[in-house]
Amino acid sequence: MDEQSPGSNEDQTSERKKALPSEKSKVLLILFAAYGLVWADLFLPQPPIPAFSVPWFAFAAAKNCARIIIVFIIMKKIGLTRESVRLPKGKDFVGGLTVATAAGVLALGIAGLAYVLGASNPLLASLPMPGASPALYLVMAFSSLTIGYAEELFFRIFAPRLLEKTGLSALTALLISALIFGLSHASQGFFGMIVSTLLALLFSYFRVRGKNLHALALGHAIYDFVILAALV
Repeated sequence: MDEQSPGSNEDQTSERKKALPSEKSKVLLILFAAYGLVWADLFLPQPPIPAFSVPWFAFAAAKNCARIIIVFIIMKKIGLTRESVRLPKGKDFVGGLTVATAAGVLALGIAGLAYVLGASNPLLASLPMPGASPALYLVMAFSSLTIGYAEELFFRIFAPRLLEKTGLSALTALLISALIFGLSHASQGFFGMIVSTLLALLFSYFRVRGKNLHALALGHAIYDFVILAALV
């Protein structure tokens, strides 16, 4: 994946300036259609699989793999600039640890605030947690990895780049995408949406600072895995 920060490409800046109203409408339509296609399961009945079980995490991983493939196909079809596909390098793992550490610090602060306010995540509070096992941790790790790549690819790269084509600045596009990310976590209640939005803003900050998809996705995955492991 490339190391360029969003908005650094002169061609992208030129495209933003030349965007016409009809082109803006087309871009927004593509974005809404892509969101509906990639995240359709969020609004559909879920299969009767016990939450946080091995099958549940395996099913989640399969969905996220499909999301990643769909987003890459859409980006290719509409000619959207993509980061080169390669395996993560050592610096990507270091960047991922940096992102995960920052997210963890933010999460601890939010947890303290939630404790003071007596707030909780209704989704997690209402679901029974399974007993720990090697198989559970393994599939949990893979699921965390896939959701990290799926969400960072869509909300930190795909959606912002589309929004930039409407004439928005790279920073504004990232902020709007972060808000959409937060609203997508409506099942976690109002407090959950606030937490998700804050985390999205943090990931967006690292994107602006030049972190590529691997670093963001790995950091996101490490954060998710640690949270899930702590719950289990």
